Amino acid sequence: MKKILSFLLVGVLLFSVVVLPSSAAVKTECQGDCDTCPSIVVPGIGQSNVWALDENGDYLLDEDGERISCFPATFDIPSIIGKVIFPALLTLFTQADIGLSDALCQVVLDSFAVNACDPNTGKNTGNIEVEKYPYSVAECSEYEKNEIYDNIPLQAFSQLAGEDHLYYFAYNSFGNNYDTVCELYDFIQMVKEETGHDKVNIVPISMGGSIANGLLQYFPKVMDDLNKVVYIVPALNGSTIVGDLYTKNFAFFDTEFLYNGFLESLMDEEEARMIEVIARILPDEVLTGVLKNVANCLVEDVAANITSLWGLCPKEYYPQAAQMLLADKPEIKRQTDMFYEAQLNSDTNIQMLIDKGVQVFNIVDYDVPLYQIGRSWNTDNADGVIHLSSTSMGAVSACVGDTLGKNYIQANTSKNCSDPTHNHISPDGVVDASAGLLPDTTFYFDGQNHEQTARNDIIISLATRLLATDDIKDVYSTPDYPQFNGQRDTRGLKNNYIPTAKSVDTSKLSAEDAQELAAAIAEAEAFVNGTVCYYGQYREIEARLSNILIKIGVWTAEEEEEPSTFFTDLSLWLFDNFGSNGFSELPFTTVISLLGTIFSLITNYVIAPIIGAL
Repeated sequence: MKKILSFLLVGVLLFSVVVLPSSAAVKTECQGDCDTCPSIVVPGIGQSNVWALDENGDYLLDEDGERISCFPATFDIPSIIGKVIFPALLTLFTQADIGLSDALCQVVLDSFAVNACDPNTGKNTGNIEVEKYPYSVAECSEYEKNEIYDNIPLQAFSQLAGEDHLYYFAYNSFGNNYDTVCELYDFIQMVKEETGHDKVNIVPISMGGSIANGLLQYFPKVMDDLNKVVYIVPALNGSTIVGDLYTKNFAFFDTEFLYNGFLESLMDEEEARMIEVIARILPDEVLTGVLKNVANCLVEDVAANITSLWGLCPKEYYPQAAQMLLADKPEIKRQTDMFYEAQLNSDTNIQMLIDKGVQVFNIVDYDVPLYQIGRSWNTDNADGVIHLSSTSMGAVSACVGDTLGKNYIQANTSKNCSDPTHNHISPDGVVDASAGLLPDTTFYFDGQNHEQTARNDIIISLATRLLATDDIKDVYSTPDYPQFNGQRDTRGLKNNYIPTAKSVDTSKLSAEDAQELAAAIAEAEAFVNGTVCYYGQYREIEARLSNILIKIGVWTAEEEEEPSTFFTDLSLWLFDNFGSNGFSELPFTTVISLLGTIFSLITNYVIAPIIGAL
């Protein structure tokens, strides 16, 4: 009897030592006993705050007293001007590169110093601090909550599941890939312990998709920790922009494109054309030489050492890029080779998740051309930042502005389609989702720009439903969320158009205007509350409300000023007549002709309007 009591006493002591502290660590109200698993957001590039520090470890502040962000670099304008001004003047005066390339390369190295990584280790050497949230959103300060929700507005998920079930994994976008993956694995274990749940959901967004690739490859046991994976525009096979970066396949190395297309894709056309005109101050050969030298510095001395950025290099580009840049960096190549293997095994590892019973969903954007930085910008459909075949796990698509053709037959190559008779071709004939790994659980949004994905409330509500409930099993579960949907941003309708329209005193309106106002409001409210749309529809609805508000005198129609096209006309004239030649390369008679053209343009765009106004 004494032995039995002794065993029982030992058992009670062990229980109190092992179990009670573990229970005390659980911070969720449900104590891990609810149907909704905690969700961890793994954000995209630049969606984590990284702050610059001084030599004492204090935050560096700008002239307004605000902390200085390290993304994508830190720019000290007075210092930059000081380094560049004299070489620039010498280069301009001599029409030859007299130290300008060297000065600009030094500016690149100085500006990216905070994000520099050791070429021997791949570890960040900058004096920085990553703003991390090693606790649930429930424990975040109001400032932290605002930062998180601004990046991924999952307030509705928090309302359904509780803020103690939502976590945000912050990391350095320009850090060490392997270290970040290890941190994510440890973060998942921490969340399990804090919430009492034995499984979690993860939400890899954009660059977070590449981090998830590494997670599944380096820590395959983590598959047993996962309940759902909801990818949102994931860079599962990088971005061709980064592939072109690492292979130095820049579009602007082609001066024909530099002077007629490159800048217009990145900024306002008139501003772009002005820069094109100014750039002709330098001879063509000098300008392109400077650009190539600076690009080489950026790639070889900065980007080549950042392993997290290598995670965005597509597998088709990696062998060539590694051979070009990593021959003398064996440790970095060892690490990037590891990730390359993870990238090659991405589909296999995701399939293993599915085979283990993990629910995997994907939300992607399409039909927005890539930024025209690399020459491969129009080789695939995209969302502006990542090509579609990367985000969609292999879907086939036509280039932006084109279709697959009337006679196209869908591929049906995925074993994950539950029914081979399903039609996975988009209504616009641009995408064949049947070629992707997950045709039944991948949702597509036409015309949605990558950087504005979080502003599409349909995408956010879909992600919320997927994470917080089990209502949606696939793209056929509900007509509320079809496989192919559209781009939208309803903030203007919700915050301005509809409230203004509903505040109008209709008793003072004609019956016709009152009827149109009511109809426009009803259409707008139905649209805002709905979850299906087509590309550009919200603009049409905004226009209808705006028109009736202007008609009844609530709003005043803004007179659109005719935009100036002075530099556009001048740049086009120069390009049509002289290609990419600089001003010093033009013959004297041409210079006289050019001056005449400039005078004519000034007369048309400056003098004539002034005289007309008088």
